[in-house]
Amino acid sequence: MFRVYQCPQCRNIGYAPVEQESDESRCSLCQSIVLHEPGTIYAATIQEAKSNVKELVVHSSQRKERGGSGRGLGIKKRVYYIVEALIDINRGRPVTVDAVLRECGDAGIDLNKAMAFLEKLESEGLVTRNGIHLLISGEVS
Repeated sequence: MFRVYQCPQCRNIGYAPVEQESDESRCSLCQSIVLHEPGTIYAATIQEAKSNVKELVVHSSQRKERGGSGRGLGIKKRVYYIVEALIDINRGRPVTVDAVLRECGDAGIDLNKAMAFLEKLESEGLVTRNGIHLLISGEVS
């Protein structure tokens, strides 16, 4: 089975194979230990885990947008985190611009703004575009 998680250290959303709920796993981004907590989601297949991760990314983006103190995450950071999450789901391989825009739309981000911020991230050297594919090449601050 697969544990779907949001890392308590770096807030990365991903999934990891586990034999049972009591097993520990590691964050795919920062390698911190991820343990079972009440409300943890488990999936039987990789496809189900990927689907759950996508839902968690969208839910997490919406929760940050609605609540919290101050203005929350800016659109640029949200777009960056969507690119990062999709690459993580894709096991480090590049993702298409279309997939990113689809996720941005699902997260309630205007597609024109999403495209503008993708171009801004690219001009700042944080995202690299190779044709229709995107890769992370820097850390957003």
